[in-house]
Amino acid sequence: MVMSIRETIEALGGEYRFETRVDDFVIGQNERGERQLEALVLSTGEVLPARRVIMAVGHSARDTFAVLHSAGVHIEAKPFAVGVRIEHPQRLVDVARYGPGAGNPILGPAAYSLAHQTSAGRSVYSFCMCPGGRVVAAASEPGRVVTNGMSQYSRAEFNANSGLVVDINPERDYPGGPLAGVAFQRKWEELAFTAGGSNYQAPGQRLEDFLAGRPSTAFGSITPSYQPGVKPTDLAQCLPDYAVAAMREALPVFGRQMPGYDHPDVVLTGVETRTSSPVRITRGADLQSLNTQGLYPAGEGAGYAGGILSAAVDGIRVAEALALDLLGQNASDQAAAARV
Repeated sequence: MVMSIRETIEALGGEYRFETRVDDFVIGQNERGERQLEALVLSTGEVLPARRVIMAVGHSARDTFAVLHSAGVHIEAKPFAVGVRIEHPQRLVDVARYGPGAGNPILGPAAYSLAHQTSAGRSVYSFCMCPGGRVVAAASEPGRVVTNGMSQYSRAEFNANSGLVVDINPERDYPGGPLAGVAFQRKWEELAFTAGGSNYQAPGQRLEDFLAGRPSTAFGSITPSYQPGVKPTDLAQCLPDYAVAAMREALPVFGRQMPGYDHPDVVLTGVETRTSSPVRITRGADLQSLNTQGLYPAGEGAGYAGGILSAAVDGIRVAEALALDLLGQNASDQAAAARV
């Protein structure tokens, strides 16, 4: 599918620059006295003239966030969530969801979605549930450990996994400026690296031990899937105290909602810090940057999506806004007319 999309774009005149990074932005002034994007500085040394750019970076493009901020592009910190990946045998999830129908090939591997509002006012919820999948390494910087989850097309792996995450926000949890969320993520990722043995193994813990507040020394009947391995330890070393408390409150609640969810041997693997972008590259009604004309932030890294599908939809909206601008029309005016 991706190859087909690429071939279509190239047939229409598009060009891919592999192994090429945008290192800087040339920003000047337009005839109205506004900040205007004029060019991109590439890692090859080339300066690529461009007065309209869709900036569709991922939620871990920390170097790009820093460059945009230093260039004066308006960026703000935004809420996201942190926590762990939680693993159950897929059979347990199937039985909890399908009952006597578990194992029927028509149904396929079961999924779930759970949420709880804690007594302290925090939301704890499942995130990116992966039936018959694996916990995977997702670190993008040395000396840090990050986990994520995935399912192959077959969804045939022995475990199901999901994020078990707690909401956080800039005002309450990481004040300090537009890039404070990035610093917050790095702190816990570095602690996870240390807790895992400083060799890119991930720290993990049995659910029973996590609830009891004691380190795990071994895993039980459930084998963690993360590679290059999971070190039994105490996840409270690499998560904020309030996140640990929120998850400890939520786990028994989820166990009542879904039998077996809080089985003592369930495996928690840390840390999950990249649920969504920690920044928003703020844009106006015309979908251009608030203070830099020609820059169109789009998708998850820009803070306007929370997954593959919503990022794709946002990309369509931004492409339509750019097309209207090329035609001399205003996206905000078009939107207002559509509402009328």
